[in-house]
Amino acid sequence: MVGYNKEAADELAIDFELLTGIDINSTSRESKIMYSRTLFYKVLKDVNFMNDRMISEWFKSRGVKRNRASIFQALSKINIYYKSFELFRDYYDVYFKDKAKERLTLEETRKKALKESKLNLQQNILNRKLDRLDVIINDIPIEKRNEILELVNLRVKSWDWKSKDQYEVIDCVGSLEGLCY
Repeated sequence: MVGYNKEAADELAIDFELLTGIDINSTSRESKIMYSRTLFYKVLKDVNFMNDRMISEWFKSRGVKRNRASIFQALSKINIYYKSFELFRDYYDVYFKDKAKERLTLEETRKKALKESKLNLQQNILNRKLDRLDVIINDIPIEKRNEILELVNLRVKSWDWKSKDQYEVIDCVGSLEGLCY
C-alpha cells in the first residue's frame, strides 16, 4: 500500500541532493548529513504529504532502512537545527518561508549578544588594572555615589582620632610601705 506520489518523492530527492550535495541514503552520523536528512524528511512530509510510515517505506524501496521512530524524532528537532546551524537555515529557507521572521530575530539577537560580549571583555580588561574597591565603586550607580563618598570620608577621618594602639608599660618595683598613713 503506497498512498503517496513515489515519482514526486524521487524528483524531490534528486533536487535535494543537488542543492545540499549530500547522499540522502547515507547512514552517516555527521552533523551536516543528519540535519540535511532531517530537512529532507520535512520536505517529503510537507511538500509530498508523506507521514513517517510512508517516508520509511519510500526509503525501503531504495534499499535503505529508516525507522519510523527515528524519522519522527528527527522531525521534532527541526527548530533546534534551525537555531543551531546556519547552513540548515539556508536550505530550510529554500523550501519553506515560515521561519524568515524568526531568522531575522535570531541574527539580530546574535549580533546583540556578540556586541555585549565584546563590551564585557573590554570592561574586564580595564578592570584587571583596578583593585577590588575600584571595581565595586565603578559598579555603583551615579545617584548612590555621594552616599558612598560620605561613608568613605567618615572612615578615613576616623583613623585620625581613633587610638593608635600605643601603650606604655609601667613597671612598679618596690612596695608602698611607709607611704600609707
